[in-house]
Amino acid sequence: MKRKYFIVIIFILLISSVFIYGETTIILVRHAEKIRDGSNNPPLAPAGQARATELAYILEHVPINAVYSTPFRRTKQTVLPVAQKKGLKIRLYDPRENREFLKQVLKLHSKGIVLIVGHSNTIPILVNLLEGRERLGILGDKIYDNIFIVSVFSMGDSKVTRL
Repeated sequence: MKRKYFIVIIFILLISSVFIYGETTIILVRHAEKIRDGSNNPPLAPAGQARATELAYILEHVPINAVYSTPFRRTKQTVLPVAQKKGLKIRLYDPRENREFLKQVLKLHSKGIVLIVGHSNTIPILVNLLEGRERLGILGDKIYDNIFIVSVFSMGDSKVTRL
């Protein structure tokens, strides 16, 4: 029952921000739990796969226009269930080019809803750039359950809701 209320709240927040304000809405999440295999490009752990499936369930009724991922396996695997359910191609972005990437997203998806999956250190950078201030620091190593919904009026002028 709690899960259904959570989904309804997310849906209301997303839809109201798009239709009331008319701006772009960007949903940002960190990749799900990864296998700790010592490599720099590990896949998702079973818990991460379950979290990725849950993300697709949570966003099932949200009209997402595009999904973006860094080129790493864990980020692509996190967004894959959403992309498959929506029939969308996963678009890759370079996490070192944050400002240019966001400008491109805002240009391509004006008044739409976009999902971006990144990392513990890149998601805060994206949120801060969109909001126009340094409010959010690096996410803790074990923090995988945050969803940031950003209603973007313009770069540096946004409303951030952290779930």
